[in-house]
Amino acid sequence: MYGGNDKMVFKNKLLVELELDSGRVLIGYMFVGQQQRLSDLMNDERHFLPFENLDSSILIFHKSAARNIKPVEKKNTANVEAESPFQVLGVADDASDVEIREAYHRCVQENHPDRLQSMSLPAEFIRLAHERMTSINDAYAKIKRMRINGGNGAAKP
Repeated sequence: MYGGNDKMVFKNKLLVELELDSGRVLIGYMFVGQQQRLSDLMNDERHFLPFENLDSSILIFHKSAARNIKPVEKKNTANVEAESPFQVLGVADDASDVEIREAYHRCVQENHPDRLQSMSLPAEFIRLAHERMTSINDAYAKIKRMRINGGNGAAKP
């Protein structure tokens, strides 16, 4: 993310449980600054914040819609980062090649950074979309390698 003076600002992903006014409870990531607390994030001047679901989809919510937000303990996050490529694309491990390709194209359409740029969203959201697209492309490439190599995703494409 770039600040007003174009300096790179690094954020930490914090696993949280977010309850919206609708009663919907989401578990995913909020992005807080290096020296920032969750309460600081919720009380800053922005009206909208990004929220990354565990499937890596991005939800942009209005702060006033948040009824409750709390960090999730680290012990529950051990396997969150080790997400399978099938989970990233939202398909079953035994999905057909056609289902995987359709899921990939759907994810690309939903998350492409150019789509968000045309909506005139802040650079922070565009950066998140780039990160999400990287994980989608990596997941698709890994699945293709696994299928070619008979289950071993470690080989080069």
